[in-house]
Amino acid sequence: MRSCLLGVFFSSALLLLFWPTLVWMAQRFEAHDSFYSHGWLIPVASGWLIWRSRVALAATKRQGSLWGLLLLVPSVAVHVIATWWDLHFVSGFTMMAAVWATVWTLWGFQTLWVLRVGLLFLLFMVPLPSILLISISFKLKLIAAMLATNLLTLLGMPAHQAGSTIHVPGASVIVDDACSGLRSLISLVALTSLWTCLVGPSFKRWHKAVLLASSIPIALAANMTRILVLVFLTAIYGPKIAEGFIHYGSGLVVFGLALLALVWLSQCMIKPEPASGMLS
Repeated sequence: MRSCLLGVFFSSALLLLFWPTLVWMAQRFEAHDSFYSHGWLIPVASGWLIWRSRVALAATKRQGSLWGLLLLVPSVAVHVIATWWDLHFVSGFTMMAAVWATVWTLWGFQTLWVLRVGLLFLLFMVPLPSILLISISFKLKLIAAMLATNLLTLLGMPAHQAGSTIHVPGASVIVDDACSGLRSLISLVALTSLWTCLVGPSFKRWHKAVLLASSIPIALAANMTRILVLVFLTAIYGPKIAEGFIHYGSGLVVFGLALLALVWLSQCMIKPEPASGMLS
């Protein structure tokens, strides 16, 4: 009972302390040009991962440890400074550290270790600085436009690149932020991380590392496919075809294809076990 009361007290204190950070994160999730629209799903997935650890958690001796204060106090201090300087993303990461430190302080390091996967997954809900994301997105747009232009030329369609614009006979296609691939890349890395947490014991650590690393080129390749399809549709049917539903719907389609590619890759890495009772 005492542990539950302390948990409610610490949770309420953290909620009040980090409320400005939570409001900032919600605004980033809901922004029209958000790279983190998936942010609302992260706490749900994290809670599910923690719930899956309930058997191991029940078998763990929960005993508070003052060692957790060595992480909690600096986290709160850095949060105060970051809030003062409007460094919201720093405050977001210190909030996650404060959550880990609170679990450590109230229920001990063993409990923190059991819940480590679910708690670490919360990192995916902290948006990176906008200036960094815009810079990366801009570079990805230029690279995507260059690669798409070269591929179109190889496929026999005359194409010319001018910045992030691809000129083909009778039409021009602008590779905007939505087509840079950064949004799908961030979402796919988060989803792949969740998938590696859910796979069975047949998946070794190097399997998970390969799968996670593969999510990056798969996301970029899927986005490149999207750009090529939009260019071909624009060249055949005119610029109006690449607007509205086709433009954004194609993003959902290629993201689904990227997921299928990851599922296929994960299946390829699992060696089928020999059937029981087979004669040698």
